[in-house]
Amino acid sequence: MQTTYLRNSKSQLIAMIQIDSNGIKRLRDTKGTLLGWYDPSIDKTISARTGNWVGLGDTLLTLL
Repeated sequence: MQTTYLRNSKSQLIAMIQIDSNGIKRLRDTKGTLLGWYDPSIDKTISARTGNWVGLGDTLLTLL
């Protein structure tokens, strides 16, 4: 699993994106809470809070 850390201009951590071997990207906040994921097989971003898709394509950052 590959992890990318998202930081603001002051180098403070604001979120993490984890990419599985099958290409699914999971967005987590600084506490590790899952905010949502992007599934490339269906090309949709899904909110972990509601379980509904929030956009077509990789729109994970809209969940921040």
